Amino acid sequence: MLGKLLVLMLAPFAFGTGAYVFAGLLDPMAVDLGVSVPLVGQLQSAFAIAAAVGGPVLALLTNRYDRRALLIVILLGLATANAASALATIFPTLLVARVAAGLVGALTLPVALAIGVTLVAPEKRPVAIATVFSGTALAFLIGIPLGSFVGGAFGWPASFWLAAALAAFAALAVAVAIPTIGQLPAPPEGALQAATRPPAIGLLTVTFMSFFATFTSVAFIGPLITALTALQGGDVGLMQLFVGVGGLLGLALGARLAGGFGLRTLTPLMIVVLVTQLLFTVGLLQSLTPAAGMILTALIITGGAGAVFGLSPIIQAALAEIAGPAATVAFALNGSVVFLGQGFGALLGGWVIAESSLTWTGAGGALVALASLLVTQRLRSFQFVLRRQPTQATTT
Repeated sequence: MLGKLLVLMLAPFAFGTGAYVFAGLLDPMAVDLGVSVPLVGQLQSAFAIAAAVGGPVLALLTNRYDRRALLIVILLGLATANAASALATIFPTLLVARVAAGLVGALTLPVALAIGVTLVAPEKRPVAIATVFSGTALAFLIGIPLGSFVGGAFGWPASFWLAAALAAFAALAVAVAIPTIGQLPAPPEGALQAATRPPAIGLLTVTFMSFFATFTSVAFIGPLITALTALQGGDVGLMQLFVGVGGLLGLALGARLAGGFGLRTLTPLMIVVLVTQLLFTVGLLQSLTPAAGMILTALIITGGAGAVFGLSPIIQAALAEIAGPAATVAFALNGSVVFLGQGFGALLGGWVIAESSLTWTGAGGALVALASLLVTQRLRSFQFVLRRQPTQATTT
């Protein structure tokens, strides 16, 4: 069974790689396309917002289809959209291709997770979810840095060809290794209300603001790494490896914190997000040597990624308990606000660069993280609901 879960892990790995594969190549892309770096950064906004809107809509439209077949179609569509991105020679064409990739790929992780939990006994579901979800962290650890290296060596279109190949390979692996599963279960009556009532709406807000804050700078991670470390081209991928390291560490930490401390841990993790974002601006304001810049950048990226990924198990465990039978809807909404946060973060970062400079993107992200602390503090009062009244918390 582990082998099947590892095959399913390839789906979010391919999606995550394709989503951010060009993050370290914004400068050469801007030159080749004849546009500004902030405008190229908005490709991530378009992708993320398309995924946020398309995910819930497509989930409803495709509910009657076999999940294995659906995942294969999604991955093949993702491969096609990434190939179209590689072939684009002007910015508008590339923008359309990235919107298509976001729309098609939005269901990749939800469908892979849905298949994963049906393949194991109920008591094994947390392990199945963690295994499949780790594909996202591995995309940051392996796929995206590899994309930066390939793009730096052979030109930025090569990074999209890599993403297309990964999606096609994942589709083939699913076709060979995963059995027919059947239709997605219909959401229970009143699912949307159960998934958005307090404190679920607060938890969704924290997810949104954590990605909003992070992507104010991370959407422009390539230029930021270059400015802090003097690394360029494929070498930028060496620093992007720390996103994957931080993500895997954060997932492990968040799983432990969710069981032992619950929502009390949201505030310290958001403080880490705030501090790491602020350190981007502090570092750029200093005259750091390349070596010192590499150390600082590694710490910022590892700490920030660890905090954001660490929030995920805590928030999703709380959503599952609050929403009860409507947990699937809650998870879908949580995924949607992740993409919305990424899109809004890229928009804010682009605006900051246009109005001032790259230096202040981290400060912009820190302000968003500061505002989110008001929400995390409010959620502490719901701790007793999650711990002492589980029956009430799970009714719909």
